[in-house]
Amino acid sequence: MRDEPIVSSSTLPILHENLPLLEVADGVLLDMIAADPQARKLILVRLSERAAIVAPGGFDALLARLRKLGHTPKVVEE
Repeated sequence: MRDEPIVSSSTLPILHENLPLLEVADGVLLDMIAADPQARKLILVRLSERAAIVAPGGFDALLARLRKLGHTPKVVEE
C-alpha cells in the first residue's frame, strides 16, 4: 500500500479570476435584490448572507437593474 493523499483533484478548490461579486451591507438587502426576477437571473450563487456571485457578462445588466430599483451601488475594481 502506498502513502498517497486521499484527496482527489475534484475536491481541490478552484481559483477564479475576474469574477463579479455583489456584496451588500445587510443580508435583507440581498434578499430583496434576489426577489426581483430580472436581478435574480443575473445572480449565479449566494456565497453568504451578504455576498453573491454575479453571472459573467451580467454585471452591467445587474448594475443597471439595481439603479432602476433605486439602489446606489458602489463599484470597486481590483
